[in-house]
Amino acid sequence: PPAPIAATTSFGAMRSTFTALCFGIVQLASASGEGQPVGARFAGMGYAGITVADLWSLRLNPAGLAGLDKPMAGAFYQSHYLSQDLAQQGLAVAIPLGKGTLGIGADRFGYSLYNETKVSASYAMRFGEGLRAAVQLDHIGVRLGENYGSTSVLAAEVGVQAKVTDELWIGAHVYNPTRALLGGPYDERIPTLLRVGMGYTFSKKLLMTLDAEKDIDRQERFRMGVEYHPNDVLYLRTGISTGAVQGHFGAGIRYKQLDIDLAVSVRSQLGATPILGLNYRFK
Repeated sequence: PPAPIAATTSFGAMRSTFTALCFGIVQLASASGEGQPVGARFAGMGYAGITVADLWSLRLNPAGLAGLDKPMAGAFYQSHYLSQDLAQQGLAVAIPLGKGTLGIGADRFGYSLYNETKVSASYAMRFGEGLRAAVQLDHIGVRLGENYGSTSVLAAEVGVQAKVTDELWIGAHVYNPTRALLGGPYDERIPTLLRVGMGYTFSKKLLMTLDAEKDIDRQERFRMGVEYHPNDVLYLRTGISTGAVQGHFGAGIRYKQLDIDLAVSVRSQLGATPILGLNYRFK
């Protein structure tokens, strides 16, 4: 919690100071309100997955949901820098409906003095075998403890994935193109992000991904990931991301319809962030 503030400080100044500190924590931990990716598979690959079809595309590029052929449900938990106060957890469901896929997700970040919640609904659609597109709406809520107040806002997302060759896919994603404003006592805009990426499948066992991200108010971020699965059960992953530089490592086990994914991202100044994910594919 923040240090005590002198009794002579006005309530408005207290709230502004406390809000600034909390937003600093959120930015440090890449919380959900910033539209940052989640999911243990992506975490192990440096969060590079703009072109990947996955349940947790819901939090990276919802166009990837159109690549799913079975209903899926999943959950994740991660503890930013091993701090319980910076824990994040979420649930997601994807249901293919003909050429389209409906996705629903919810996650929460924070603790009693500060937390964010995000609830999303998306629809992704295939246009032939080489094009996927999606739209998504997010309800983002922010709450400060000790009666400092709360607010919420709606944000939108759009995404696309396209096949260039059998091995190469490209993709693009825009988060919050309308620059939604939190309002209330916060006077903060939800960041607007533009992401582009590519994915190259060298063989059935090896995938490499490369993404770039631009927040209109910050420097570019770059991410690269590799996924290797030597057999039908085991998946090995690694990656790197910038802003600030982090190393990523992960492994996954696929047992029948269940996926168990573990990952850790490491930032030298702050330490490790472990992530656990469970996904279930329905028949």
